[in-house]
Amino acid sequence: MRRYVDFWIIGEEHERVVELVKALARLGFSDAVIELRDGLTGSFKGLEKIAAETGVRLHRKLVIQPNSRKELLQMLRGSRGRYEVISIICKNLEIALVAARDSRVDSLIIPPRPSFRIDKGIASTIRNCIELPFSWYLADRQSFLETALKIIQILGRRTGLIVSSASSSIRLLRGPKELASLLWVLGYPQEKALDTVSKIPSQVIEKNTLKLSDRYVMKGVARLGEEDEEEIPADIL
Repeated sequence: MRRYVDFWIIGEEHERVVELVKALARLGFSDAVIELRDGLTGSFKGLEKIAAETGVRLHRKLVIQPNSRKELLQMLRGSRGRYEVISIICKNLEIALVAARDSRVDSLIIPPRPSFRIDKGIASTIRNCIELPFSWYLADRQSFLETALKIIQILGRRTGLIVSSASSSIRLLRGPKELASLLWVLGYPQEKALDTVSKIPSQVIEKNTLKLSDRYVMKGVARLGEEDEEEIPADIL
């Protein structure tokens, strides 16, 4: 059976986060990746425990919206060890090209009708997933779908796609199949569309969780015990 992941929920108030994770559990999600804002940045451990009681595993996310290459690199420096997921909102071509090649970045978020062309130049350099936030679709459906179609046609064959809710409100949450339907209507195969809310985000989380653990030794190797080591499949590391 698939394990479903909401790759981006937004935590602004403690009680609303509790409502969010309970709603996600009802909708059938096993995991959620949360961006904590305002005064909640130090509350992850407590929220993680509450989420686990509802059957949802919570993971930390950093969302960066830099204005330049220099600012992007400064923000990334020192952040990798504190978050399971790092996502970059690409405001211009320079940021998109740098983020596409940086191994510390997990997903690129391209705004509807970006200020740059989505072309083979970006496709040839990309090493990370492309994330499509559902709440952005609700805010501007036509622009979002136009951009999403270009992403599928030009970038979709070279990288994994992820659909997330990007919501701080239970009113904007959708079930896994509803999120995946964004890509179905644009001609994406059904099973691959479901992968965008299950297999692909799960692999990102699994890979980064292992790298942040004490078990991680080097690429391809993780420690089982004090003396034992285990080879990890290449698709994980």
